Amino acid sequence: MKSKILKNILIFIGINFLIFLHLNWRNNFGDPIRFFNILMAVFLWLIIYNPRKHYNIFLALYSFLICELFYNTPFGIESFSQIITLLFMNWVLLNVFTNRSTIIVFLTGIVAMIFYRLLFIVLLFLNSSFHNYNNFDIFIYTKIFWNETIITTGVLTLFYLISSIFVKRLHPEYVINTTRLI
Repeated sequence: MKSKILKNILIFIGINFLIFLHLNWRNNFGDPIRFFNILMAVFLWLIIYNPRKHYNIFLALYSFLICELFYNTPFGIESFSQIITLLFMNWVLLNVFTNRSTIIVFLTGIVAMIFYRLLFIVLLFLNSSFHNYNNFDIFIYTKIFWNETIITTGVLTLFYLISSIFVKRLHPEYVINTTRLI
């Protein structure tokens, strides 16, 4: 009982640290480094590592909604896009990309970031159209789109390569569960 409470407290502290790191990363670094989306990379890695654990989606929902308070976009557009992307990628990893090779992780990162940014741009465009805002600049969002996609996917793939060395060596059941043909 105590270990479960301690584990939940540590997860809560870790998620809040990630939120703090993500928000400070975007504010303190210049282009293009600031476009690295720490939260999407971490939650994509968690989904790649084990897509059957759905509490990762709830942790992502919490962290995206907290970060939404500090963004200058209309409330809910970015977090909605990120959650829908994680749900979509969870489904893709369970049904389409069932292998966990480096190429699949790279493709997962590319597909997730493209899906996320396209959904975000469409929702932002619809919001600006409904409210008659004329400040929607597709060129700025396209620059952000490609920078974030390339940087986040590269870091996600690198993080997966480094962490897979430790995960596969320390947990032999991981290798056994992923190599079953049935």
